[in-house]
Amino acid sequence: MSPDGTARRSRLEGLEGDPDRPLLMFLGDGIDDEDHDILFPALERLGVRVIRVHPADLVTRLDREGATFSVAGRRIRPDLVVGWVLGELLRPGMAQLDVLQRAGVPVINDALTLLRAQNKYTNSATLAAGGALRFPVLVGRDDDALLDWVTELDGPVVIKPTVGFGGRGLLRLDGVEDARRFLGELAEDELYYAVPWIDNPGRDIRVYVINHHPVFAMYRYAPEGKWITNVLAGGRIAMCPLTEEIAELATTASRAARTLIGGVDIAENLATGELVVYEANSCPTCEPPALAELAGFLAAAARDLDEALRTWRPDTVYTDYDPDPALFHESKRAQMKR
Repeated sequence: MSPDGTARRSRLEGLEGDPDRPLLMFLGDGIDDEDHDILFPALERLGVRVIRVHPADLVTRLDREGATFSVAGRRIRPDLVVGWVLGELLRPGMAQLDVLQRAGVPVINDALTLLRAQNKYTNSATLAAGGALRFPVLVGRDDDALLDWVTELDGPVVIKPTVGFGGRGLLRLDGVEDARRFLGELAEDELYYAVPWIDNPGRDIRVYVINHHPVFAMYRYAPEGKWITNVLAGGRIAMCPLTEEIAELATTASRAARTLIGGVDIAENLATGELVVYEANSCPTCEPPALAELAGFLAAAARDLDEALRTWRPDTVYTDYDPDPALFHESKRAQMKR
C-alpha cells in the first residue's frame, strides 16, 4: 500500500534487479495487492524479476520497426506477461495484451480467455463446449422465453449479471410472478442470464487450478439465513480436501475455459448427488497454498512458457483435510468456519 493507505497503481521494484534474470509483468491494478505481497517475493526468491504495470502506466510505441513498450520512462521487454485485468480495466487491458502478444511477448491468461471468462454468457458457452456444464442456461431479452422457462422448470431460478464478481447482483426468482416483476424492472437493452436453482448444502467449492492442475480448494458458506456464498458477500470459509471427483471436474472446466491461472466454482447438487460447475474464473483472489504453486509455475513459464505448459506439475496438492489457519490470508482468518 502507498503511504496514504491506497492501493499502488504499479509496482516497479523488479526493474532494479539483475537484468540477466527473466522479467515477469503483471498487467493489472492493486485489487489483489494482498496476493502480490506474497507472490512477488516468492518469485524473486526463484530468480525472477516481477513488476505490476497498471494499463494506464504502459506506454506503447508503434512504428515500422514494430511495437516497443515502456513504463515510467524505462523501456521494458517482459519475458512473460500475466493478464490480470477485470471490471473497467478489462477492455483497455485486453487491447494491450493483444498488442503485447502480437509483438512476440508470451501472455497468460490472454485477452480472449479473459473476455470469455468474465462474461457469464460466454463462460457458460465455453464450459458447455468442453463438457463441464451440467445444467441449462437461458440468456436473452425475450420476456415470454423466460416466463415459459420458469414454468417449465417448476422451481426457483437464479438471475445473475452477465458481467460482475463478488456475488453482487444475484437474484432468486421463486416463480412466474417473481419473474414478471424482475422483467418489469429490467432495462430494455439488458440481457438476462438465468440458471436453475441448485439445491446445495449452503455452500459451494472454490478450486484453484494452475496450468489445469487443481492444487487447493476451499468451501465457501453462505451467512446464516442467506444463500450467496461469496467471501465478499460475507461468506465463511473452510479448507476443502481435493477429492478425485472435484479435481477431475475442475480440470475439465479449466481446460474448457483455457484458464492457466484460474478458480473453478463448483456446487454439490443434493437433488442429483452430482457436482456441477457454476463458472470458471480467470482472475481469482488466491490463498497462500495456491500462491506458492503459482510462483513455481510462473518462474518456469517466464523462462520457457512452452516447456512449462508441457512439464510443470504442482509440488503439493491438498487432498487431505488441514485446519491450519495459515492456509488462508490473515485478512480472511476471522471468516473461517470452525
